[in-house]
Amino acid sequence: MDLEKLLSIQDKCINDNPPACITECPIHVDVKAFIGEVKKENFEEAYRIIKKRIPLVNLIGMICDHPCEKHCVISKDGEAIAIHELERAVVTYGKKAKIKVLPIPKNNKKIAVIGGGISGLTCAFDLNQKGYKVVIFEKEATAGGSLLNITDHKLDSNTIQEEISELEKQGIEIRLSNPITEEDLDNISNEFGAIYIGTGNWSREFNVDPATLQTERENIFVGGKIISKCNSIIQSVFTGRCAAVSIDRFVNEKSLTALRTNEGPYESKLLMSYDYIEKPHRIKHSRVYSKEEAVAEASRCIQCECHKCVKACKHLQTVKLDPKAYIRTINQNERIILGNHYANKTINSCTMCGLCGSVCPSSINMADIIKETRQSMVEKGKMPLSAHDFALKDMKFTNSEYFELVKHESNHDKSTYIFFPGCQLSASYSEEVVKTYVYLTEKLPGSVGLYLGCCGAPADWAGQKELFDSTMGKIQENLEKMGNPIVITACSTCFNNFSKGLKNSRIRSLWEIFLEEGIPEEAKRGNGKTLMVHDACTTREEKEIHESIRKIAENLDYKIEEPHYTKETTKCCGFGGNVFFSNKQFSREVSKDRIKDSENDFLVYCAMCRDLFVLNGKKSYHILDILFGNDKNEISEMNVPTLSERRVNRLRMKKYMLETLWGEKMEINSEHDDIKIILDQNLRDKMEEQLILDSDIKGVIYNAEKTKNSFYNPNNSHILAFNRVINITFWVEYEKTEEGYKIINAYSHRMDVAGV
Repeated sequence: MDLEKLLSIQDKCINDNPPACITECPIHVDVKAFIGEVKKENFEEAYRIIKKRIPLVNLIGMICDHPCEKHCVISKDGEAIAIHELERAVVTYGKKAKIKVLPIPKNNKKIAVIGGGISGLTCAFDLNQKGYKVVIFEKEATAGGSLLNITDHKLDSNTIQEEISELEKQGIEIRLSNPITEEDLDNISNEFGAIYIGTGNWSREFNVDPATLQTERENIFVGGKIISKCNSIIQSVFTGRCAAVSIDRFVNEKSLTALRTNEGPYESKLLMSYDYIEKPHRIKHSRVYSKEEAVAEASRCIQCECHKCVKACKHLQTVKLDPKAYIRTINQNERIILGNHYANKTINSCTMCGLCGSVCPSSINMADIIKETRQSMVEKGKMPLSAHDFALKDMKFTNSEYFELVKHESNHDKSTYIFFPGCQLSASYSEEVVKTYVYLTEKLPGSVGLYLGCCGAPADWAGQKELFDSTMGKIQENLEKMGNPIVITACSTCFNNFSKGLKNSRIRSLWEIFLEEGIPEEAKRGNGKTLMVHDACTTREEKEIHESIRKIAENLDYKIEEPHYTKETTKCCGFGGNVFFSNKQFSREVSKDRIKDSENDFLVYCAMCRDLFVLNGKKSYHILDILFGNDKNEISEMNVPTLSERRVNRLRMKKYMLETLWGEKMEINSEHDDIKIILDQNLRDKMEEQLILDSDIKGVIYNAEKTKNSFYNPNNSHILAFNRVINITFWVEYEKTEEGYKIINAYSHRMDVAGV
């Protein structure tokens, strides 16, 4: 796995980019954070936050001209958050906050600041924080500059004097009634390492670098209105701060320009979707917000963040990771040579549905990353065998002689089309698969062959690239032997895998065929019934399939409800990525997360989507229920086959089709087919949960009865036996009866035991 490439992808994630209210603030006050604290009624913590960025906070916080507000995203359709009024409330109610002040070691370097206004005071404040001896030269008898001209209720002269006195307590020297002229600069230069001119005007114009505020005289820097050409309070603060950074670097002979790209206002990269957010009116006030009013106004803030993927994806919500953090976790997991790979369970709990990528403004698709990660884990031998064991064994069964079948239509030696129903539809809807095949042979010109098997999706999801490639290669080879017919798929995953993986083969969706060739006469009409359509996640990019399903339903008089996440942004049902087998509890959570999107019954076209929704209590129709007028739609768990029944259904369907359509007998029997087992529903449920099949139980009994390798309990006549199959050990407690073998208990563990 290319870890450098992986890490470069995380840089595309915009979620940790600050919102516009922060980036458009010249000094980047953390607006989001301090409003968040106000929302929690924590004014003192909010004060600590703004004090980190605002010098002379008791002054500037009361009179800032708040350019940030016009960039508030909700102002596009409503009233911007009253950021400045909240700032004033924070200064009013939070300034008693205890703030730990660390002693600042002095560096014995002196800096001159000309002008005791906003810009000069800011520059002096920042340089003092860096350990410089700062002297302010002010021509008037009182420092403060334009601050002294503010006469409205926002500021009083006592506050100004208190803040200036505080600067003097910190060691800043202020020389009042001490004007400095152009002629004085040379003399000052001899005494001070650098000079900052922050006056409202100067006798001549300087040639100034706009990025560093350095003049042609290298030790002189200018700011304030000389540069901003406006009366903006916060802009003057910015020039003083910018100059302080430049002076510090100049004195220490460091680059004045390095790493200063986002200094000052800049456009935020954070993209916000606020269409579904309520935008109440701004809270009105008289002079300063009361605490209650401030909390109410702060509650209007939507706390801007992207997180579109997290808001959409149940997996990202559960693991509490956004793509950037997830990629870091994968990187750490990959770099472990020995020891525990703690992220394995997280990585194997992703459904790989691709929803995150479809909603991400930067198109970061965790499904692709997880797929590559799983492949790397397999290559390194770090993939837990238990995670995908059942899915891979089920795939092996499906592609074995028990189910796989490739045949031309009866009495034909070539195929114009070939129907590939897929393994899960054949397991849940075997009768409808037969009906569909007959429909295709009757409706389509030319002949229609049949291909029973699995497309290899479980191997692809498990990171078993070699197995998946060999499976696709075998399918390609079989299709070529059949004359490369047009492949008709019913399964969305098969359609997706074949469209991407098969060469020289045309792939068509069964649902398009139904729409083109006509709906069966026995189709069940809806009479205006509303169904919420759930699109299979493997059809994100397949607009034709989306439209076909909807048109079929509408033609049969069903009304369609579109959920918020639909078509290219559809959610997963909980089966994808083998999660149904690797993390069954989470699979249920994913299903339930989708179920809550509508009160209406669902319409689906993936067999596993339908089965999982039904298992979790949602009445759901597969499109074949409608097309063939089934009564399965009175939904209960009895309508969903167990894992054992799924295999039996495939086998029976193959036998039935061979016998009725081709007149052939299928003679494949397991050595323990004759073993009859008896078990109650509670044990059946437990077996489903632990992925134990009837055939696994029969295998244990067959082995125990044949080898006598078992434990006998004379107190109750129970027999305890086990059978190890590769890395899985099945244990069964049973007793012999006249009707067969009564199963008392069963369990399994999937692990490798060293030395065994």
